[in-house]
Parts: sequence; C-alpha cells; structure tokens
Amino acid sequence: MRTAATVALRRPRFAWPHRQSLTHAMTFSRHIIVGRLAWYVYSNADFLVAGRILGKVALGLYEVGWNLANVPIEKITSLVGQVTPAVFSAVQRDHAALRRYLLRVTEGLALITFPASLGLALVAPDFVLLTLGDKWQGAIAPLQLLALSTGFRAVTPLLPQVLNVVGETRLSMQYGLLCVTVLPTGFYLLGARWGTVGLALVWVVVFPLLVLPAYRRVLQVIELSSGEYLRALWPAASASLIMGAAVVAVERAAGAAQVSRVLGFSAQVAVGAIAYTLVCAALHRARIAAFFQLLRAMRQPGPAREVSVAS
Repeated sequence: MRTAATVALRRPRFAWPHRQSLTHAMTFSRHIIVGRLAWYVYSNADFLVAGRILGKVALGLYEVGWNLANVPIEKITSLVGQVTPAVFSAVQRDHAALRRYLLRVTEGLALITFPASLGLALVAPDFVLLTLGDKWQGAIAPLQLLALSTGFRAVTPLLPQVLNVVGETRLSMQYGLLCVTVLPTGFYLLGARWGTVGLALVWVVVFPLLVLPAYRRVLQVIELSSGEYLRALWPAASASLIMGAAVVAVERAAGAAQVSRVLGFSAQVAVGAIAYTLVCAALHRARIAAFFQLLRAMRQPGPAREVSVAS
C-alpha cells in the first residue's frame, strides 16, 4: 500500500535506457554469468564421465567419496563465501586492506580445512569400512585423493572474488573457460585409464596447475608477494603435517599391537585432534588470535569494521 501511494502521489517518468549507459553493467554481468556457468560445467564433468564411461557402480563409489570429502568443507566455505564478496567490495580501492582481508580469510579457512582434509585422507580406510561397510571399499581410494584436494580447493574460490571486485571480471571468466576446457578432457582421459582414481587425480594434479595463472594475476593486482601469501598458509600447513605424522604413528602402532579397528580409528582421531590443537596453540597462537579478531571485525557494520581491522 505504501508503494502504491508513493507511485500515485509522485508518479515516476519512465524512459528508455541508453545502450551506452548499460554497457559496463552488461559486460560485467556477462563475465560473471559465463564464469559461473563454466564453474558448474567443470565441477560436474567428473560425474558425467563416471556415469557414461565407468558405469553406475563406479559412479556410486565416486559420488560417495566426493560427498564424504567435500560436504563438510563446503558447509564452511559456503558460509564464508556469502560474506567475503561484500567485504572485498567495500575495500576494492584500498589494496592494503584488500590484502589484509584476503590473507586473514585464507589463513582462517586453511586452519579449518587443511587438518580436516588431511585427517580424512589418512583415516579414510577405517572410516569407510566402519561407517559404510566392506561393500564400499572401492570408495576409499577416490575419497583419499579427493580429501587431499579439498583443502586446497577450499581457498581458491577467494581468487575469482578478488578479481571481480578489482575489475578483472574478464580474466575471471577466462579462467573458468580454461578450466571447462581442460578438466573435462582430463576426466575423460584419466578416468578411462584408471577409473575413479583417475577422476580424483585430476583434482589433485591438474586443477592446481590451472589455478596458478589466477593466483599470479591476483597477487600482481593487489601487490601481494607470493611469499607473504604462502606465509598465511604456513600455520595450517605446518600443524597439519605434524598432525599427519602423529596419525600415521598411531596407525602403525595400532597395527603392530593388532587392536580392533574401532579402537585404532578412535585413537587416530583423538591423537590427531590433540596434536593439531597443541601445535597451533604453541607455535601460531598470535596468528589464530588475529583471525578471530578479523571475524569479530567483519561482523561490525560500516567504518568501525575497517578501523578495527586496521588497528
């Protein structure tokens, strides 16, 4: 009713839009739409190849491995992905602030996803056999490979977001088109040769190589050195490696002692979680505190948010 009253009292004068005034918006929209369509195609091409070439059984095994490896991580990345575009856009002309946000968000995502993905890859045999049963043993190998790639793929969605807010939408679209050209071909070739393991290998080997041009361009645009970016990943990577060594040691000790699968699996999970927590607390406490400070700052509206982060 309020809208109707406003229109009745203050009648708007409609006018045909001018093509020139819409050029930027239409170009921007086209780049975003094509890039997202490309992402949808190459993200689902492995399932198409598995179903068409390898058959329903292989598709089922691969899909189980994919869901176990990705669904928990996607819950986290999707929540972060709903916030970061607006945050990046608010500081798109302040490259110093954009670098801080990118580094802190990347560091925080890595702290959560790296140990989860590596830990799942290490305990996948016991986890699958205990939760799903022996008939799903064929899902173990693809699950391990997909879990290894999940941690890396959790931080890569930030790259197109940064490219978009700094006006490099064409490059973001071209990156998507490159992936939609190479990845399905890789799925077809490696899947036909090695089955579900070949499909998972594409995500582990080929996908990181395709991301390198996007990384290079993002770092150039916002004047961020590769060493500084790698230092943001170091806390999660170093703690995850120590955690992995502890899990492997427990696994071998449990095998030598011939303990039950349930007890061995429980010991691996517990020791891995304790080792990761202790390493983070002992070596990277300040970095973790900075990440939580960023989370609190991102929840603050307007200028107060940027002041808090800058401080």
